[in-house]
Amino acid sequence: MKAKISILGIAVIALFAISCSVVKPGTQAMKWKPYGKGLQTQKIYKDGVVWRLPWNNVVRYSTQWQTFTEDVSILTKDELHIPITVSVTLRPIEAELAQLELEVGQYYYQNVVRPEFVSLTRNSFSGYEYKVVSPKSPEIETSIYEQLVTKIEGKHLEIDNVTISHIKYPQVVTSAVDRKLAVEQDIQQKDYEIKIAEKQAEIQRILAKGQRDAQQIIDAGLTQRYLQYKALEVQDKLTSSPNTKFYFVPMGKDGLPLIVDTGGGN
Repeated sequence: MKAKISILGIAVIALFAISCSVVKPGTQAMKWKPYGKGLQTQKIYKDGVVWRLPWNNVVRYSTQWQTFTEDVSILTKDELHIPITVSVTLRPIEAELAQLELEVGQYYYQNVVRPEFVSLTRNSFSGYEYKVVSPKSPEIETSIYEQLVTKIEGKHLEIDNVTISHIKYPQVVTSAVDRKLAVEQDIQQKDYEIKIAEKQAEIQRILAKGQRDAQQIIDAGLTQRYLQYKALEVQDKLTSSPNTKFYFVPMGKDGLPLIVDTGGGN
């Protein structure tokens, strides 16, 4: 008797387990009756337990934002192949889950979005030269996003954004860019050194001009009368010395007094 009760209990538990489905938060579900009316679209079940007959099932859809990433080889306008990584973030429109299941299915990204996404990415990049791909990334992202929204219109999906997350330039390009940057830095250094040299030369010219102007002022002040006056000062000082003997010639050929030293001492 006890064995029969145990078997019955296990059967009840098993029946209970296969007669309910759990819908997690961020997910919505619809009942599917394969032996009846098929997909039940009149009611959408959100997080919680969905009771059903064992031979029926539920169809679940995540309504959270999901990001899908693709590695795409693009050809630029100047015919350079560049591998890039680009991502799109999207989700089903909650109010249109039934139409999404009936018209597109759960593999909506693989079957509907991905082909258009990859194609639009290649087409968008083909209009740019490789050297402007990186600085023009926001512009390219916007272009892909706007075109993709138009392409999947009516597919019961909404797109949040498109992101270019990685651009890998070929080695020949990165080497050329490195050389160009090195040359530019060298030119900038040379320009800096030239400016310093020009400034130093300007300082030397200013100093030389100052010295020249000063000498001109001094020369202008050395008049004949001034020199005669200074000579008389020297003559006056010499006459006061008791140990020297001089003869003074009143005027030399240059207009200045001549002083002749006859030797001092006894």
